[in-house]
Amino acid sequence: MLKKVVMFLLSISFLALSMPANAVWKGAINTENKRAVSILLDSDVVYCSSGFLYSQRLVFTAAHVLFKENDIHKEQITKHSSIWVGYPNDTLDRGVRRVIVEKFFIPEGYKSRTAWLGGNRLTRLNDFAVLVLKSPLPLDDKPVELLTKDLHQKYIENSEQINLTGYGIQSADQASRECLKRQPRSYESTVTSMSVSAGSMEFTTTLNTRVGPGMPNLCDGDSGAGFIKILPDKYIYLGAAGAGSLNQHNCETHLPAINLESINGSDPVYLFKELIDQAEKYVKDNPHVESNTKNADFNGKKIITCVKGKTIKKVTGLTLKCPKGYKKK
Repeated sequence: MLKKVVMFLLSISFLALSMPANAVWKGAINTENKRAVSILLDSDVVYCSSGFLYSQRLVFTAAHVLFKENDIHKEQITKHSSIWVGYPNDTLDRGVRRVIVEKFFIPEGYKSRTAWLGGNRLTRLNDFAVLVLKSPLPLDDKPVELLTKDLHQKYIENSEQINLTGYGIQSADQASRECLKRQPRSYESTVTSMSVSAGSMEFTTTLNTRVGPGMPNLCDGDSGAGFIKILPDKYIYLGAAGAGSLNQHNCETHLPAINLESINGSDPVYLFKELIDQAEKYVKDNPHVESNTKNADFNGKKIITCVKGKTIKKVTGLTLKCPKGYKKK
């Protein structure tokens, strides 16, 4: 009999705490992964998901995070009009450093899940996206290699341990809140077979990773984070988290699965080589030109400084006005 399945939800997860909160359930700081970035879905508040900084202007994430609809309730049709990417490994807050996404590429064959809408597919199809940033982000000098099908097979045979670093929630009570004070956290999982048995339900992903009971795991907001292998001289990127999961308790929001082994499914990056080539060509054809506007910040907005006695406030936005009682410096 098929055990009840839980998958982590659409990655617009929110958090409001006074102290920094850890992302990834039971996750840990990983100073070796310097490419983890947040995907910010609003310019004024902090609604977030996760991604991997592939190059200065290209970010890999999951396609489903770009849609407004939650495919548990409704088919995904409407894309977000504005998307931002935070600086690598920054702690999230209002005003966090970010760069706007100029263009994004998703596969023509992307499809959302159907299991909650009367269908039987537990996983999204072709759940991968490449974001092009309007301006470059800083990155370390360690090169990134992309997973190949041969290397994928080797990882399966070796039960390879791989890393994921994301900005997801840490506990059930953090769901549906802003991502304030959220920090990226990491966990390790084991590469398993390309096929997963889900009884009468359809599980289509082929980059699958296994997580033991009670071990650190994915949660809402980790969708789009990169499964990677971190080596002394390079990163190997495998795919974006979020296509679907089997027996996933999702930060203890589904307690029947808390003591079960879970499988997190993704689509391997080698399926999307042409998509990445399109994004790289776009970057080449549309180089970034530094702005000469001195009062524009990293968001492309303007900044003014306001003072009230010894109190100083910086105001950011497209239309600038000091708060009541403050004067523009």
